[in-house]
Amino acid sequence: MEEKMSKFEELCQAYALAKQHTQTNKKACQRFVEGFTTAMIHYFQAPIKKQKESFDENGLMHFQTALTLYENPQDRENYSSEIVVIFWSGENLLDNYILTLYPWINEYQLFENELDKFEEIYQHIFEIIKETYQSPITISHEKKNTIRNLGWEYQGESYL
Repeated sequence: MEEKMSKFEELCQAYALAKQHTQTNKKACQRFVEGFTTAMIHYFQAPIKKQKESFDENGLMHFQTALTLYENPQDRENYSSEIVVIFWSGENLLDNYILTLYPWINEYQLFENELDKFEEIYQHIFEIIKETYQSPITISHEKKNTIRNLGWEYQGESYL
């Protein structure tokens, strides 16, 4: 004969299941973002780093990708560079993911294997970055390496 759980034990079981579900979702989201970032590296044919990953209280993953642009990519040591930081959030919902591009709040609903949709997002990012450089930019004479937070006010901070 099975012993009936107490109300306290039922609550503890509910908590344990919720915690396990949250950890599973976080891991799935992290794997998806790693794959998304790797595919982004291949699309741009450039080194892109994922930075500052965190989760909020609702399980939404916030992360940044950083693409370093060089005044002269063949002679990186002797020319200026700028790191373009792109702000994202990611969320795992059942068998798909929602990526949001900030500050535009562009949402993309994706499945892991939809590389053609990834490319649409990467092309959009490419166009935003290229458009950013159609206007005059702030040049720091003191700093060789600067940071541009895409879509947010230019920070002009040194990355190194």
